[in-house]
Amino acid sequence: MQWIILIGNEELTIDKLYSISYKEKSRKDYVNQDKIVVQYGVEHVFYEYTPKIINDYEPEDIAKIPFANPHFVMMIYTSEDLMKSILCQENFLKDIYIDDDSGSILLISRFIAGFKMKG
Repeated sequence: MQWIILIGNEELTIDKLYSISYKEKSRKDYVNQDKIVVQYGVEHVFYEYTPKIINDYEPEDIAKIPFANPHFVMMIYTSEDLMKSILCQENFLKDIYIDDDSGSILLISRFIAGFKMKG
């Protein structure tokens, strides 16, 4: 399993992620109030609201986050191609940042542009 962290304002919630119409999904369920799973046959993605993760960030990383009260949701996935496909959906969240767990915190459009350039 791999993960990235979605970072947004107070509007980034599990309910908002649940409300998205995911292409080619076979099932979508709440695991609990802070976690959902979206299944695509044998592949799946978990979204988990993780408010305390801010304590793991260094001050210089927090400075890269433009939200006064940031919300953090881990996107845990079984397939990198699936993660990329989801983030590129027209109806996916636009005004969020992505922490790629490799030292970069980027606006989602820049994150997507980065992996599109790599092919």
